[in-house]
Amino acid sequence: MYLDHALIPLVHEKSVKILCETGFCVPEKGALARLEAAGLLVDHESMMVRTTPELIEQALSTLLPGSGLYGRGGGEAIDWDGRSCFMGAGTPVMVFDLDSRRPRSATRLDVRQLVTLQDALLQVDIARPTVTATDMGESSDLVEIAELLRHTAKPVVHRTLAPERVEAAVEMLAAVAGGEQAFRARPNFATLYCPISPGYFTPDNIQCMLRWAEYGVPVTVLSMSMGGASAPATLLGQLVVINTDILAWIVALQLLYPGSPVLYGSVSAVLDMRTGLLPLGGPERGMINSGAAMMARFYGLPSMCGGLSSDAKELDAQAGFEKALTAVPLLLEGANIIYGVGATDAGAAISYTQMVMDDEFIGGLRRFTEGIGLHDLEEEVALIKANTPRGNFLTDQHTRRAFREHWQPGIFSRDAYEAWLAKGENVEAICRRKALQILDEHQPPSLPAAVEAEFERILRRFLGTEFHFEA
Repeated sequence: MYLDHALIPLVHEKSVKILCETGFCVPEKGALARLEAAGLLVDHESMMVRTTPELIEQALSTLLPGSGLYGRGGGEAIDWDGRSCFMGAGTPVMVFDLDSRRPRSATRLDVRQLVTLQDALLQVDIARPTVTATDMGESSDLVEIAELLRHTAKPVVHRTLAPERVEAAVEMLAAVAGGEQAFRARPNFATLYCPISPGYFTPDNIQCMLRWAEYGVPVTVLSMSMGGASAPATLLGQLVVINTDILAWIVALQLLYPGSPVLYGSVSAVLDMRTGLLPLGGPERGMINSGAAMMARFYGLPSMCGGLSSDAKELDAQAGFEKALTAVPLLLEGANIIYGVGATDAGAAISYTQMVMDDEFIGGLRRFTEGIGLHDLEEEVALIKANTPRGNFLTDQHTRRAFREHWQPGIFSRDAYEAWLAKGENVEAICRRKALQILDEHQPPSLPAAVEAEFERILRRFLGTEFHFEA
């Protein structure tokens, strides 16, 4: 247990105290006026907003149980009560090149290829652009959304960096869904925005969140607090900051858009006081974000938590250790979305080979969390009796049937030493080969030509240049 469940109401209580006595900053005049009209207490000079316990309870009472997130074309929504989902990380400006294996600036081609990779990898449930298309200018966010929608049928998550581009993104989402109402009914897209802890959001992010909420898009309030820097150095104190920042915007969004779908998110970590850097591979990363998952459950919200993280610069033992260390607490606590597939170098870059390896990790981790299931043992008892003493179960039909439930690696070797040596490939080489094979062979389900033409029309409007998708 990473957080004593008795402490959850305490964290909520302290968050309410802070929001009622100090409040949170809303540096956007239009939003301030709307929040004041909704009953919140506004100091226009400081742009601080305070609430009351009654308004918090009112806002929490309007939350809907879960936020539906569907694949492209509808189908079944993600089951928030089922197993944890894994999602691609994002969105640094650097990528580890598949050929040189060195970091370089990411491009639109990388976005397309990394989305294709996520579409093919069986353990990745939700896709992200994972990198920023640095060659596409300030409207790269729209290009990234277009490439997401073109190259995967899985649910997707991204954001716009300017409010005027929300409508363009919604146009593309509606074109895929068959109209805005169809998209509202079964959204395949959620967005995410990070506060600057404690208690601040940029004006553009505030405007973006409110516009997405107006269209009924699930909004993730994603804390990226830094213990010891933008939050207290104790994990419990940091959790109060995380919860206060998120609760503030749960209240704001619910008062302005009652029933608006919200996800509770945290990609927080603890500052390394020796280097001044923010490591993402330490044990505290999994601990603090599993605490966030508990608070999300307290409010009845889906959680999105940073894990499967590493500070390693290459696919090595450090990466494996840190990825497991930060993912296991979230799996045990039942975080709904675990954010981190493909991330390396403390989130500063995305690696193709690490993404393939992460898919392998997830398969094994999921098997680990299944535990030993309870079932009728009559068949096993009969087998044990028949094979006692010194029997062998290897040739029994039961063995041939039951062994299939056990995890089989696709990359890790279980060969004898000589057999492994004869193959002549290390883990990194296998991951690179598999990534190249997927990019060469995998064909994500395509969009209708009319939808792609609509995407191109929308993107030309914002990019100010002729824009075409490659065949």
